[in-house]
Amino acid sequence: MELRQLQCFVAVAEELHFRKAGERLGLSQPALSERISSLEHELGFPLFFRTTRQVSLTQAGSEFLKDAQRILADIEKSVSKVRHVADSGLKSLRVSGVDEALSLLFPPALIEFRKQYPDVHIELLEISSSDYHTQELVNHRTDVAFVRKPPEDEFLSSDLLHRQSAVVVVAEDDALAKRKEISVADIQNSPLIGFPKRARPILHEMLWGSFRKRGWQPDIVCEVIDKSTMLQLVAHGIGIALVPAWVHSLSPLGLKFIPYRESVPEIELFISYRTAGNAKEVLAFIDAVKCLSKDLLHN
Repeated sequence: MELRQLQCFVAVAEELHFRKAGERLGLSQPALSERISSLEHELGFPLFFRTTRQVSLTQAGSEFLKDAQRILADIEKSVSKVRHVADSGLKSLRVSGVDEALSLLFPPALIEFRKQYPDVHIELLEISSSDYHTQELVNHRTDVAFVRKPPEDEFLSSDLLHRQSAVVVVAEDDALAKRKEISVADIQNSPLIGFPKRARPILHEMLWGSFRKRGWQPDIVCEVIDKSTMLQLVAHGIGIALVPAWVHSLSPLGLKFIPYRESVPEIELFISYRTAGNAKEVLAFIDAVKCLSKDLLHN
């Protein structure tokens, strides 16, 4: 059994689509199908049910997937560790995180870091999910991660950078724009632009939870992932939205940001990293971020 066969199997199992898995691996669909068939022949049982319209895992395939993913993750983790040992100095710093950190904290932190390490290449991973960033950190695919909640992993450490409140964003010509603060009762009957639970679970629950306490149902007219898109929809009068206070920095003209007078948790931002084995360049970047975030933390 070859490592490439396992990679092919995992790609097809995760995509459940041979063409998409082939594009992910840089293989033609016939070549990918041949490798999967060869693996099934070697194992002595089918891994997939195949029809002209659908691909799904057999029960054996579902069980085999767990081990295959673990094996590939362990190999990648080992290779990453060896590379760190082999390098006398870090040549590439991998940073990932949620949009707020990459928009506000990352640029000035990078400027400070490059004063000390101008030759270190920076790789940036932009994905909204904190859980995804934590997993990338565990698997040694990133060195530093900005996340909304500290990971529960004994091999990872996290530091709180700052916390902030939620605000309601409305168009300047909206009847609510003159309010000094807004409660859930004020927006009970307003059209709302929300965030999908899978992509923005904290913000999704903040809105739905405040309505749920009153036994009300929010009037969600649209859900979007990108905050810039949300602001444009609000500016065009599609609805109003609940957002973190930092989003004001992205705002186009014609919007008002008003404090949300409800008992909702503050939105936190953490920097996470591996507890041991960090290169001096990684530690220098973490220190730069912490230094820049001190004022935010005490606001």
